[in-house]
Amino acid sequence: MSELVDVETVAALQELVRHSESILVVGNRTKPALSSVAAPTQLVTTRSLSGIIEYEPSEFTFTALAGTTLAEINAALAAKNQYLPFDPFLTATDATADGNESAGAGATAGAGATIAGTLAVGLSGPGRHRYGGVRDFVLGAQFVAGDGSLIQSGGKVVKNAAGFDIPKLLVGSCGRLGAITALTFKVFPRPVEFHTYQLQSADHEEAARLIAALAGGRWELDAIDYRSESRSIWVRIGAAKPVCDAIATDISRSLQTHTVEPMTDEQAVQSWAPLMQLRFGGSNRRCIVKIPMVLQQMQQLATWCDDRRDKVSLHASVAGSIGWLAVADDTLADVDSFLVDASMTGLVIRGDQESTGRWRLGTRRSAPIDQKIKDAMDPPGRFPNLGGE
Repeated sequence: MSELVDVETVAALQELVRHSESILVVGNRTKPALSSVAAPTQLVTTRSLSGIIEYEPSEFTFTALAGTTLAEINAALAAKNQYLPFDPFLTATDATADGNESAGAGATAGAGATIAGTLAVGLSGPGRHRYGGVRDFVLGAQFVAGDGSLIQSGGKVVKNAAGFDIPKLLVGSCGRLGAITALTFKVFPRPVEFHTYQLQSADHEEAARLIAALAGGRWELDAIDYRSESRSIWVRIGAAKPVCDAIATDISRSLQTHTVEPMTDEQAVQSWAPLMQLRFGGSNRRCIVKIPMVLQQMQQLATWCDDRRDKVSLHASVAGSIGWLAVADDTLADVDSFLVDASMTGLVIRGDQESTGRWRLGTRRSAPIDQKIKDAMDPPGRFPNLGGE
């Protein structure tokens, strides 16, 4: 494992990039499978580059240094009744939040993810269903290119769309295109409350039909998630309780065959918090794999998981378009084989390099333009490809 170097200034980071043969920049390493490197790659953390540089509540935008934790950002936004609707994962808090807070966006315990790390890995939570993912909220980015130059791209206002949208390229790049130093995001007004409801399905096929009906309905639902083990569908709504109850009643009336039941605040906390910490699989299923999919593939994957309940656990989010698979260390090879056969792909988010052996699973997808973009943004080739590949 490469020794971790902490940089305290952007200039120091530029110097490191210029004089390193190979370098990978990380935050608080909450996604360890993606930040494990071996010599000669130098591992650098920007956690000391921390703080909100600018926050304009009236403009619904903020700019923060790369190492700023989501907890700090969430606290500043909450003071003005604003939030990041895409539900960033792994947000550290000092104590468990109250029921409505925990059932809402980003209220989890003990992980300490940074804003740059969240964008670099492209992690968005259940709220992505209604509002879009992290890429839909980033407005501007400052980063160090492979030659050590400092690049400013994008803007600080929502209506600024001039130039090529480089900040979007950094989403999901996992540090292979540049070293992020600061980011500008837009934010939304926070709902007064969040409330969660659930309905039961008989099997995965019925669950897919219900999810499709919910997603295509007239209701503005914040989140539609599915826990395959319990066959339960979770629906989260951001509004006052009477409004949420009225929407739930209307959903039940529309579906006719299923009743949407409210969760208590305590049930909502127990349901959402383990997911938002990416710890829902328990200690024996500690690796987490992100799998893009469609509803038909969700059924296929959930059925495959049924016979391996002691080894894998599937949580489908964003109306079935993203799967979070909690996996035992010794089962990753089986997951890889399944994904290859199903023409699906997966990214290992959590899990040590020693236990996973790789970062990407299943079918590899790439295009010639990928390498052209890499060459343009990192001419010296100092930032390694994902997984050193």
